[in-house]
Amino acid sequence: MLRLKLTAPLDAVMGWTVDFGDVKEIFEPVLKSLDHHPLHEQAEIDDGDAATIAKWIYRRVLPDLPQLSSVELYETEGCGVAVGFGMSDPGLPI
Repeated sequence: MLRLKLTAPLDAVMGWTVDFGDVKEIFEPVLKSLDHHPLHEQAEIDDGDAATIAKWIYRRVLPDLPQLSSVELYETEGCGVAVGFGMSDPGLPI
């Protein structure tokens, strides 16, 4: 399971911080590059562990989605990593 966590001020007119449709559109190319593709085909992913993949996702999405505060990637329920703004290293476990 993958979670993108966003931090942004609430838009008083719209009633949300970020439009989910915009997030989905921004994230779609990243999802397509990973979904049903061997990880070794991604030149930027040195290692296939959860921490490396989560850091890669964070770095790839952040330029287009500056509201991204962290990425959580779970290998199994209760076992995963979190990377993001203000985190020096991936946190284990979450």
